[in-house]
Amino acid sequence: MDSTYRFIDTLKEFYSSRQLKPVIIKSFEDGEVVNALTGILNRADEHGLNPDEYHAELIRNEFFNAVNDTIENPNRHEQLAMAEILLSKAIIKYAYDLRYGYVNPRVLFSDSYFIPLPDSASRDLFEPLKQENILEYLNKIQPASTNYVKLQKALKHYNNYLGLDWPVITISSPKLEEGSTDPSLKLIASRLITLGLLDTSAYKLNDSLFYDSTLVDAVKKFQKINGLNEDGVIGSGTLERLNITPEQYVKTIKINLERFRWIDYANTPQYLLVNIPDFKVFAVENGRKLFDIKVCTGIRRPANFQARNEIYKKTKKIRDKPDDWETPVLYSELAYMVLNPTWTVPASIIREEILREVTKDSNYLQIKNFKVYKEGMEINLNEVDIKEFSSARIPYTIVQDPGAGNALGKIKFMFRNPFGVYLHDTPSRAPFSKSNRAVSHGCVRVEKPIMLAEYLLRDHSKWNVDFLKLEIGQRVDDRAIRSDYERKRTALRRNASFGKTTDIILDRKIPLYIDYYTAWVDDDGYVNFREDVYRKDKVLSDYMFPEKEIIAQR
Repeated sequence: MDSTYRFIDTLKEFYSSRQLKPVIIKSFEDGEVVNALTGILNRADEHGLNPDEYHAELIRNEFFNAVNDTIENPNRHEQLAMAEILLSKAIIKYAYDLRYGYVNPRVLFSDSYFIPLPDSASRDLFEPLKQENILEYLNKIQPASTNYVKLQKALKHYNNYLGLDWPVITISSPKLEEGSTDPSLKLIASRLITLGLLDTSAYKLNDSLFYDSTLVDAVKKFQKINGLNEDGVIGSGTLERLNITPEQYVKTIKINLERFRWIDYANTPQYLLVNIPDFKVFAVENGRKLFDIKVCTGIRRPANFQARNEIYKKTKKIRDKPDDWETPVLYSELAYMVLNPTWTVPASIIREEILREVTKDSNYLQIKNFKVYKEGMEINLNEVDIKEFSSARIPYTIVQDPGAGNALGKIKFMFRNPFGVYLHDTPSRAPFSKSNRAVSHGCVRVEKPIMLAEYLLRDHSKWNVDFLKLEIGQRVDDRAIRSDYERKRTALRRNASFGKTTDIILDRKIPLYIDYYTAWVDDDGYVNFREDVYRKDKVLSDYMFPEKEIIAQR
């Protein structure tokens, strides 16, 4: 059905309950009201929404056709009634889209979005029509979170770039480093000036540009706000981001305004936020970011995931099942830490990695401190039949002991969720030097686990970061602290010790969001953009801005 007439049947019931009395347009003299309300609908693009969705011009035409022809139009009352119904429908939809989002992410991303949304059963569809002042109500419900308002201003700014000449930048060598000369440098400098990253009062464009320190600093700023390594080297990654078009920027901002409509963190005074595309975890208190730490997240699904998954649903054969290691978007509460954790290897990793490594080196399980269990009993590694590692139901449980080389490192940060994911330390340090850190099997690897643990242990009733360091075998020079730890160690581990492994129960659970944002405005006022690492922007864009709409606008 044409979205113009969506809710019409429901609205008819609503008006029947009112004995068909109008709510908004009560006479032919209400042109001022119609103009004010349709004016708001026509400004939906300020929120990244399509004004055409709310049919303001159709509403105005219905109303003013009824008003302007008072003699020759026998249908003027029907037109007035239709204008009333269409305006009511548009207000309901506009209010709903602003308060809850144009898209329901639990539907669009049914297999990967698990942050709770407001209960739909508690939503009063007709709430906007029950207000004494509908105009005031619509202005009041516009999202007021800092993240949203700042990104809304960014949208207005980037809209100014639409229609500008935006040539593709190419360079004559694989990369440009400080001191290089290249014909593209003038265009690169011009692009950075346009983006507000290079001050024209300190830098003059000319025809004999070379890559000097001033331009390098501007490129580093550009790299920083795009999540790239800030080395000042213009290579393929930096060049790709420099060639993002104004249309792409605007669409990305609109998509992330939509995400900020789904959830507002403002009512959560303290929380941790993992932003998957940014590959960082943030500690936030009262709207202020205290610190951030680099993280690694799950590997992106293969491009043919959906097609392969449909095949697997039909065959149920494990060989047809596509890899799915993307970190899910979720909400939980971080409740405890595990020190010196063991690692129980998931079946998918046994099939994909353990089998490969054991095939290459028969001593792999022993070298990496793995134990193998069958029916709950530990078995000798020589009794393991590695052919079973590729079966649909692997008869073994493989567990890696604590210690050097354990895949989870020395600390695991635990929160309840149905996916078996958690934050953890890691012995694999190399990925933290990369800008794209989608390398894990779904869990979130933390570059500086001690820093995160120290934050979580502030004001803890028993533990502190020095005790934690001693428990995981790190050095603490203060002899008094070591003595205090030895004296208290038995009590610290009581009811929370499993051999070398120890749990630390937090005195207070900390809210944790694992979310997905590819555009936002940072504390310095710069608009940040990130790669759409899981292709979620693409899915959302196809829904919000269908291709036929784009073609029609050309």
